[in-house]
This record gives sequence, structure tokens and C-alpha cells, in this order.
Amino acid sequence: MACRIGITTDPNRRKGEWGAKYPKLSGWAILGTYNSKSDAQDAETSFARLYGGESAPGGAGSERDTWYVYKFNY
Repeated sequence: MACRIGITTDPNRRKGEWGAKYPKLSGWAILGTYNSKSDAQDAETSFARLYGGESAPGGAGSERDTWYVYKFNY
């Protein structure tokens, strides 16, 4: 099963967006919380390597928002 790693400032909204794209989404988990986008982006890259997951740089929001790194299977 493939997995995706990403960052967001609104995990509930993002889970809903991914759920619409991947109806069989499972295993949603928050892997960490960060006080800057750059820290979250670094963590996303590390988790993607660790889990062999798909990821892409980005995420809407300012550098100093609270950022969450998430993972799910599809």
C-alpha cells in the first residue's frame, strides 16, 4: 500500500481533501507539530525517506503558523 507524507496548518481540512481524492484513505496520523513551515518541511522530507512515502514541497500558510506533518495510506 502506498503512503503519502505532507504538511498542513489544518489537518482536518486536509484529511477531508485527501479523502475526496483517495476514498480508500486509511491510517491517517499526525507525525509531528512544528512552529515553522521550514521545520515542518524538513521533517516531511525525513519522514518521506523513512517511510518510502510520496511527498511534495508546499503547503499554504505562513512560516510562523503551527504546522503539522501527516501520513496516510492509500
